[in-house]
Amino acid sequence: MSESETHVEEPVGLACPRCGAAVERTQEYCLDCGLRLPHDDPGAFERASLGLAERHPWTSGWLLPALFGLVVAVLGTAVAIAISNTGETEAAISTATGGSLTVTETGETLTPPEPTLTTPTTTAPSATTAPPPATTAPPATTAPPATLSWPQDRRGWTIVLLSLPQNAGRAAADERAAEARRRGLRSVGVLDSSRFASLHPGYFVVFTGVFDSQAEAASALQRARAAFPTAYQREIVP
Repeated sequence: MSESETHVEEPVGLACPRCGAAVERTQEYCLDCGLRLPHDDPGAFERASLGLAERHPWTSGWLLPALFGLVVAVLGTAVAIAISNTGETEAAISTATGGSLTVTETGETLTPPEPTLTTPTTTAPSATTAPPPATTAPPATTAPPATLSWPQDRRGWTIVLLSLPQNAGRAAADERAAEARRRGLRSVGVLDSSRFASLHPGYFVVFTGVFDSQAEAASALQRARAAFPTAYQREIVP
């Protein structure tokens, strides 16, 4: 028997028509690539396996499984890329709204709607009634302080501004009292010293203030001396 005849008569195992993986006669699907095996025509499966082995003996080894694995890897990568692109597209659809503008995550800025112009209505000015003419009040006149009279039977303290002899006349004393009021002293009067036990008789005394105690008179002495430097305190006894 020749060598070629011996090679043809050797039994050949069944192989998957797609990937070349070894299969059993009773298998319905290839365990490597998942191809449904052609059991409807029992002879077709053997013929395909034998034909593949006869034409390309090396295909029944590692090459077909490797090619199939490569195809599966390429398909898986394509599906993953498609899913990733779909997720990015869905994420890009989400929008954030605020105010009158809508901003998308894709970086595009949408043009806000045109503002609606409202024509202002013109209201005719209402007739205003002229205010009545203001009446100017005459300037208030400040009345000069009245001459202070010492209270009857009152014992107390005062500030003596000056003393004038009675032979000069009462008018001179009244003039000096008016002068004291013009210098800013308010409670100013004239005493007849002959009517008071604590004063020397024969004088018209120009005084300012009626105080219950010497301390009160001392508190007003500085102001009196600003107008009359020789002013002093004195007790008045009826």
